[in-house]
Amino acid sequence: MENNDNKGKLNQKLIKRKILELARTKKELEAEKAKSLENLKNTIKPKLDTDLLRVDEVLNEYKFSRKTFDRMRGRGLKASQKSPKATIWVLRKDLEDFLKKDRHGR
Repeated sequence: MENNDNKGKLNQKLIKRKILELARTKKELEAEKAKSLENLKNTIKPKLDTDLLRVDEVLNEYKFSRKTFDRMRGRGLKASQKSPKATIWVLRKDLEDFLKKDRHGR
């Protein structure tokens, strides 16, 4: 009789452990789902040629480093900045034209 009680307790512990593990996995999946939905929202946003982008937006969207961005400005990328400490703005069309020109050497 005692042996059956021990088996029952072990089974209950195992079941409880599995339920907790599943709950943790569910939370992780929910977090991944939210992250994926956010990425989809960013991807689906219409991208117009007339979009004005800040440097941080360019770096995030095009996956450039700041050093690469600064080199591109030095090589002729059109950017607007009212004063040395002001925000730098780039027109999406100018950036994409620069990238196409740079890639094809034209």
